[in-house]
Amino acid sequence: MTLNLTKKTLLYGIYLLLLVVILGLLLWSQPWKANSSSETRKITVSGQATVESEPDLYVFSPYFEVKDTDQEAARKEVSTLANNAVEAMKELGVEEKDITLDVSNYDRWYWAEGEEGVMNAYLTIKIRDKDLAQKVQDYLTSSSAKGQLTSQESFSEEKQKSLESEATEQAIEDARSKAEAQAKLFGAKLGDVIEVKQNEDVSALPYRGIAELQISDGADKSLPVLPGEQEYTKTLQVVYELR
Repeated sequence: MTLNLTKKTLLYGIYLLLLVVILGLLLWSQPWKANSSSETRKITVSGQATVESEPDLYVFSPYFEVKDTDQEAARKEVSTLANNAVEAMKELGVEEKDITLDVSNYDRWYWAEGEEGVMNAYLTIKIRDKDLAQKVQDYLTSSSAKGQLTSQESFSEEKQKSLESEATEQAIEDARSKAEAQAKLFGAKLGDVIEVKQNEDVSALPYRGIAELQISDGADKSLPVLPGEQEYTKTLQVVYELR
C-alpha cells in the first residue's frame, strides 16, 4: 500500500500541530488571570476613631536648688534635701524603681573660689495610682522643691495598647462604613480588604510645661490631682476590592 501525502495535506498537518502547541501554551500560562488581577477595581478610604480615657501615669519632675560659695557644702546640702525627698516618697508608697535622681551643677560648669555657684538635684517620680499621686503632690507642694510639682499625666504602655486596640477596631468600622457608602454610589459591592495602612497615632494629652509653684502660708496646700479624660486617636487607610 502506498501513502501519498500532497503538499496541501502536509501544510494542513503542520498548521494543526502549531495550533495544538499554542493552545497548550495558553492553558499552561493562563494570561487571562493576570489581566483580571490588573483590572481589579479598588477603593481607598480613611477610617478614624477617638476614644477617651483617664490617664493612668502621673509624672512629677521637681528639683532642689542650693547656692553656696563652697561647692562641697552645696553638694552635701542638696544631697540631703534630695535624699529626704526620696525617703519621703518611699514612705508614701512609691517604689524605688519609679524614682530617678540626678545631681548636677550644670548651671555653672566651673566653680571659682569665693564665687557663689549653684547645685541642683533633679527628681523624676512616676506614679500609677491616682491616690498615691495626690499624696506625692501634697508632699512636694509643702516642701522646698521647685519645678514641676503637679503631675504631668499620660497613658502607660499597657493602657496605650488597650486604647490602640479599641480605637483600631472602631477606625476599621468607620472605614468600612465609608467604603460601603461610596461603593453604593458606583453601583458596586464591597469586596475583600486588599491593604491596611496605619498612620502615626496621636494621644491628645495637654502639655502643662514646667512651672514654678508657690503657695502662701495661709493658703490651702492640698491641690487636687485632676487629670480628666484625655483622647487617644487612631487613623488608618483601608483599600477594598470593588465587585
